[in-house]
Amino acid sequence: MTADKAIKLCIVEAVRGNTWQKFANPSAGAGKTAWPRTAAEQERFGLRFDYDTVVNKGGTEYHTFKMQANKGKIPSSIKAWRDKHGTHAVMATAWVKKDATMEEVKAALDAARLEFKNA
Repeated sequence: MTADKAIKLCIVEAVRGNTWQKFANPSAGAGKTAWPRTAAEQERFGLRFDYDTVVNKGGTEYHTFKMQANKGKIPSSIKAWRDKHGTHAVMATAWVKKDATMEEVKAALDAARLEFKNA
């Protein structure tokens, strides 16, 4: 599976049910994993979104999340990137509008995926 396909799968799960609300109104502290939280999910997707901070950009507040590769057993395409860049390297940054809708969360995560894909 390509890294892009793994990230797409992760995004589908991130907006399923009420999970997207972890991005719109995060409860994770700065530097902590917002999603996925369980070790099994992190291994399945091979990446995580760590909450960073709130940023004011053009008069709009955004929650920023660092998309990072996980340690441990993960999809080979993400592992190859991690082996080259390290587990703390940021693959992309997701900018999620404060109090975003599910569609806005999905768009923000897709933008981060494209940032990674086009890097």
